Amino acid sequence: MFWAVFWAAWLVPALALAGNRQLMTEKMAEQDMKRAIMESVIGYKVRSESRLGLTEDPSYKVETKAAAVIKGIKVDKMIYDKERDIALCFGHIDLGDVVNVVGELVRFKGVTVEGFGFGTMTEAARPPLMALRAATLDAYNQMAALLVGEKILSKSKMENFLLTEDINRSKVCAAIFGAYIPNPGLNSPNRGWGWDESGNAFVKLELDPRKVQDILGNLIIYKGAEILEVTGRGSQTDDLTPLQEGSGAASMIRDSGSKTKYMNLDVPTAPAPGTPGNTQTGAGQAQ
Repeated sequence: MFWAVFWAAWLVPALALAGNRQLMTEKMAEQDMKRAIMESVIGYKVRSESRLGLTEDPSYKVETKAAAVIKGIKVDKMIYDKERDIALCFGHIDLGDVVNVVGELVRFKGVTVEGFGFGTMTEAARPPLMALRAATLDAYNQMAALLVGEKILSKSKMENFLLTEDINRSKVCAAIFGAYIPNPGLNSPNRGWGWDESGNAFVKLELDPRKVQDILGNLIIYKGAEILEVTGRGSQTDDLTPLQEGSGAASMIRDSGSKTKYMNLDVPTAPAPGTPGNTQTGAGQAQ
C-alpha cells in the first residue's frame, strides 16, 4: 500500500509536466495540412492590390478565401520539435468527385494529393511559419496574375525636369483550383518550399493552365506551357516599420515515437531566451 501511494504521488507531477502545448501544436499542424490540401483540390479565390509608384507609399496586399466540406484527408507523418515547439504534419487524400471553388464538378480517378502543414503554440516560433504562409499567398497571386491577368493603372507627371507624381498600381481578382506545391517532402530533391539564408520564405507553385477560371467562372483559354510555375516570397520581419530582433537558423532534435517523430526541421526561428543561436543547416538531420 505504501509503495502504491508513493508511485502515485511521484507520477502525478511527472504526468502534469506534459501539458497540452504539444497536442495543440500538432493539432495546428494537422489543420494547416488539411487547409493546404483543400486549397489545392477545391481551389481558392484571390484578390490583390499593389501601389508601387515612386511618389506613393508602397503597399502590396493579397487576400485569399476558400471554404469547402472535404473528407478523407489522412495524416501520414507528424514531426515535433520539442525545443522550439514546432510541428510539421504530412498527409494526403485520395480523390473522387469534387466540386471546386467555382461550383464545377471535377471527376478524379486514382488521383492522390499530398500536403503539409506547420503549427506552433509559441509566439517566438511563429515568424518563419507566418513568412511561409505569406509566401504561399504571394505565389497564389502570382499564378492568378499570370493566367487571368492583372489590371494596371499608370499615371506620371513631370515639372521642370522633376518627377512630381508617379502612380503605378495593379489589381488581381481570380478563382483558381488545381495549383500545388511540387516535391513537398521534407527531404525531396528540389523541394518546393523552405527558407533562404536570410530567413525569408519561398513557396513554388505549379498548375496545369487548362484548369483555371476567372472570378466569374469563365474558362480561361491559355496557350503556352502545359505546367506553369511561380515562386512566392514571404518575410519574417517588416523593414518598413521599426526593426525587430533578427533570427537565426535553429537546431531541432529527432527522437522515435509511436506516431510523432522528433527531428531537425531547420526552421529559421530566433533562439529561445537564454539559449545560444545555432547556425546548423540541413533538411532533416535524424539522431
